[in-house]
This record gives sequence, C-alpha cells and structure tokens, in this order.
Amino acid sequence: MPTPALFDLSGRVALVSGAARGIGRAIALRLADAGASLVLCDLDYTGIEALAAEIAAAGGRALAHRADVASGSDIAALVEAALAAFGAIDVLVNNAALRGWSTWDSLTEADWDRFMAVNTRAVFFLSQAVARHMVQRQRGGAIVNIASTAAAHPVRWKVDYNTAKAGVAMMTRSLAVELGPHSIRVNAVGPGGTRTEGGTGSVPSSFSPEALRQMGEDWQRRMPLPVGILDPDEIARAVLFLSSDAARAITGQILYVDGGYLAG
Repeated sequence: MPTPALFDLSGRVALVSGAARGIGRAIALRLADAGASLVLCDLDYTGIEALAAEIAAAGGRALAHRADVASGSDIAALVEAALAAFGAIDVLVNNAALRGWSTWDSLTEADWDRFMAVNTRAVFFLSQAVARHMVQRQRGGAIVNIASTAAAHPVRWKVDYNTAKAGVAMMTRSLAVELGPHSIRVNAVGPGGTRTEGGTGSVPSSFSPEALRQMGEDWQRRMPLPVGILDPDEIARAVLFLSSDAARAITGQILYVDGGYLAG
C-alpha cells in the first residue's frame, strides 16, 4: 500500500473538541485535508461555524455544534448530533481545555474544580460517550487526547494545569487497556510551547516580565532542536498520525511534540 494511503481518512468521521481556534482548529483542518468529515465542538459557536464554512468551501464536510464539554447533557447532545449528521464517529480528539496562570496561593476551590472539570473530567466522559458508540458499532476507532509536556515536567504558575494534564496522561493509558480488546486505540499528543491564543497572552500583568523572560530562556536551553515556539499544525500532524492507519498498532502512548524539551 502506498505510504500516503496510510494517512487517508476518507469515509471517516472525526469529532474535535475545542476546535474554534489554536491547536483545535489546526487539528480540524489537518483531519479534513486527509478526507475526514468533521464534527466541530466549542463554546465559541461563531468560531466553529466559520471553520465549518471554510472546510465546506474546500470541498469537505463539517458540522458545528456548540457544547460545554464539562456538561454531561451537552456531551450527550453533541454525540447525538454527530451521529444524526454522519451516522458514526471514528475518531475523537479531546482538545478542549482551559489554560491560565495562577500562583499556588491564589487558587480557589472554584478555580480548581472548573479546571479539573474541563481539562480532565470532560476528557473521560466525552471518551466514554464516544467509546460506547464505537463498541456497539464494532468497527474500532481512535481516541487522541491532547495532553502536555506539563504532564511530565511541571510549569511554574500552573499547578492546576500540570495536575489536570498528568491526569489526562494516565487516563490515556488506562483507557487504552480497557478499550484495546474492542480495537479502539487511545493515545495522546503532548505539545510543548505552542503559539496559541491561550499562551503567553494570558499571563497576568502582575507576573514579572523578568520572570517570564527567564522562563522562556530556560525553555529554549532545554530544547535540543532549535525550533522555538511551535506552530499548531505541528501538533495537528501528530494527531493525524495517531488517528490514521499508520498508527494501527499503537495505543496507550503519549507522543510529545516538543523539540526534545523533555529530553533536554
């Protein structure tokens, strides 16, 4: 079989959460380019509606559906809408996440609970809902979670994010064991520093510019590859690989796309 065919997703349906911008948008475009029909989920309906139109203009198919993935009823409605529109879900990409910067002593219980609800709990319950369909359909499937290098190496001022993403990494391995007998592969991509709207622009002004500069320099020193801040499409290409037949024997893995940051 020619190598490009391994990445062909024609005839498959992919659901991408948090698809309105940044990494999620890049993932949706990359999967659509490989031939998949897309179900786009986000709280920002305007963003996913525009993305669906862009995919359609390029000859693809896409459904925009507004949902809060922290809500069980929204998850149920999302999966129902996807099945009504396309009849199946072959690939799930759990990308939706909250990002932010907080000192350890400033976090409230409400902050913590919301972070865990979106960044960890939602990943499980959306995976559960989609996996139930995949098991019933008996044609296997692929689930790709977006973790982070923060799951393996803590980032300063992100104790909530670090903890949530570490949970996603272990959840990925656990679900891979549970769902493997049903030919459902569960993997994760762990981005390093990526240029998105949720990146350095969300740093509170009270945080020292010098501290931020030092943080960036530390990041660069740890990276063996001189690639700098990553582009979202670099993450999307890894997601395409794990979603495709090229990764048919791979499950329970965390693929870090970080320029070697964790190896440095």
